Amino acid sequence: MGIALSPDSRTLYVADWNDNRILAINTANTAERREVSIGKAPAGIMISPDGSKLLVANRDSNDLAIIDTTSLKVLQRIATGAHPFGIAASADSKKVFSVNVYANSLSILDLSNGSSQTIAVGEHPYCVIVSPDNRYAYVTNTQADSVSVIDLELGKEISKIHVGGFPEGINYDAKRQKIYVANWFDNSVSVIDASSHKHLKDIPTGKQSRAFGQFILKTSH
Repeated sequence: MGIALSPDSRTLYVADWNDNRILAINTANTAERREVSIGKAPAGIMISPDGSKLLVANRDSNDLAIIDTTSLKVLQRIATGAHPFGIAASADSKKVFSVNVYANSLSILDLSNGSSQTIAVGEHPYCVIVSPDNRYAYVTNTQADSVSVIDLELGKEISKIHVGGFPEGINYDAKRQKIYVANWFDNSVSVIDASSHKHLKDIPTGKQSRAFGQFILKTSH
């Protein structure tokens, strides 16, 4: 389901949902690949900034796996809520955030000690993104057409922002202080002001616009 690229761009990691494994593909020679068996239905994946660890949300195993990228061995598995899907990390990489689809919740996992915290969000959450200052987490709620705003200092949801129909992917543009949400059913991207948490506008897109994970690309402009 998910993909992640190593910081040096030499390895592409792919979550194989059907065969319960992670593929590590050499980008210079795609025929050269390694694999590791993982929990059931791996979905969201991401790599640590230093490239040493790969984090994987196993949807049907209800846990998060931590994999050493050198040996491709599973170092640890941490329990989450029911059906973890989208994941994100804090800017300092000390915490991982897992959206739990069936539990309507967000798990916050502390990688330093393995502890966890659960916060209730909207119906059928899908993806999560964290602000660069680690103050807020934003969760898309697909069956509520909303984004939950989580105050991480207070440890609770403080508001919901109404967006387009069936919001899925979400990303944070730190330069412009905007949050972008891909709305599958409305064929649009919602724009949210990151300072006021106000829904500013919807940008029309092509049919059935979907996103999972990071979908903002940096350009030279």
